[in-house]
Amino acid sequence: MADKTWNKNVRFNMNSEDAVQAWSLLHSAEVDREFKSQNEFIICAINDFYKRHISTKKDPYLETREKEDAFVDRIVEQVTAKILANIPALAGMYLLQQQTALAAGLQNGAMMNVTPVKMGADAVTASPLPVTNVETGLKNKADDNEPEENELLDFSFGM
Repeated sequence: MADKTWNKNVRFNMNSEDAVQAWSLLHSAEVDREFKSQNEFIICAINDFYKRHISTKKDPYLETREKEDAFVDRIVEQVTAKILANIPALAGMYLLQQQTALAAGLQNGAMMNVTPVKMGADAVTASPLPVTNVETGLKNKADDNEPEENELLDFSFGM
């Protein structure tokens, strides 16, 4: 069995800038590294060009959408990077706000207990813990349940 090969000669006119550029690309170090041979490079180049040509012929806005998608991707990457860079500052502001709210509550003579709200499918509405007035020592009538004794929880605030 003999291998079937076809031969096509291509001439590069050195007076044409496009032909000189194609000749330079064909003989570049990148082509030598990336492809087995110049023949393989030429075959890939022709096939890729023709696929692209048919795609743009069927869909004349393909190139525009690709540019728009690339633009949107760059915007999303930049916004994500900015958000991730600002997370420590936002966390610090949140903690400072919580500390200020706690200090303001202690100055008024009462401390408000807040339970975290669960998110997601198993979300349960948060019920407020009983609030004890520091001056009178009386509990809120709405809820008579006390939190369990826990040695890790310290409700004394140096008073």
